[in-house]
Amino acid sequence: MRLLHTGDLHLGFEVYREEDYDYFKPLRYSVDYALEKNIDLFVIAGDIFDRRDPSAFIQMGFAKEIKRLIDKGIEVLVITGNHDGSPNPERNIHLDIYKELELSGVRVSKKMELFNIKGLNIITIPYPFKRNLFAKDEYREKTEGEIAIIMNDKTTQGIDFLLENADKNLPTILVAHLPLLEGTVGEEVYSSFTVDAPVSVEALDRKDFCYIAMGHFHKRQVLTSRRFDHPFVYSGSIDRISFGEEAEEKGFFEVEIDENSKASSFEFVKNPYARSFYSITLREDKDLEDIDREKVKSSITRVIVYNDFSDESHFKNVIDEVKNNALVFVGIEDRRVVNDSIIRTTFKISISPKEAIEKYLNLKNDQFVNENKDKILDEALRILSEVDQENEK
Repeated sequence: MRLLHTGDLHLGFEVYREEDYDYFKPLRYSVDYALEKNIDLFVIAGDIFDRRDPSAFIQMGFAKEIKRLIDKGIEVLVITGNHDGSPNPERNIHLDIYKELELSGVRVSKKMELFNIKGLNIITIPYPFKRNLFAKDEYREKTEGEIAIIMNDKTTQGIDFLLENADKNLPTILVAHLPLLEGTVGEEVYSSFTVDAPVSVEALDRKDFCYIAMGHFHKRQVLTSRRFDHPFVYSGSIDRISFGEEAEEKGFFEVEIDENSKASSFEFVKNPYARSFYSITLREDKDLEDIDREKVKSSITRVIVYNDFSDESHFKNVIDEVKNNALVFVGIEDRRVVNDSIIRTTFKISISPKEAIEKYLNLKNDQFVNENKDKILDEALRILSEVDQENEK
């Protein structure tokens, strides 16, 4: 039994309005790979779309790829994530159309349930919304922490119930869109407005599982349980959404399940069609000559300047070249030391904007700010740079 594990496609996510981007390239490559390798099952661990009401264009593009799979006999299993699911599991969502069309090769899971697909037990855990419990009278007075504990208890109880009904002669996998306590959050923190209720690896792990296909965290990672040595695998997002993911490889996992030993093996497959981000870091004159001109043409590009240059006119010419040739030019982040007496517009300031922002962030007693200080600073400086450029026009 061979399956392809992917997730967090976020089809339709717009990074920059100026971007002329084919949202379906990464998914199309994954489908091509599944067809070429004769994969048995195509698993999407949540967040196909970036929102619950995707445009008709995005839905049609996704449907086209799904049709290519089922036309070749490849089964498709989708669970809902926090972006494309509904807090009320009884509410109709766009993915319900596949059930109404009675496409035998497509299964959409909006609640915890057990599937038997091609001789494989699959337990699904779509993203659980806390508001479902808050809406019930017996839970309205509970705190966020108490609700999280109750939700996790319901999840683990649900796993045990479904396992009791699973065919013990078949291998079993778990497909879940959840935040794991032991996992590492990626750039999705900037695109998600939900407050998670993390669950631990050990709470989910069961002896019966041979592979756990995770979705939700955009950073690819493999965690291993202590009790049964099982792999909890985040395929990560299939595409990049920010400069914070510039160096991350994006892709999916090809997984093989041995029906006899009920063991799994898996391998990461790089997707070459993920968005390209390119940070040009300029610290000295020679850096101007080391710029990858070809990468500029295919990338969302920014320039970060740390020092002055001996030939400022050459520096400006290079910047103009980058601006004109970049797929999308985001701007210049000037991190050179600013003299305290610098005059910006009509105001004389005693510290640079960068120093002012750093001082503000250092004063904030906030866990999110403390963990993401550098990223927040980078984004603030980028915005200031854009404002400066607009003022110069």
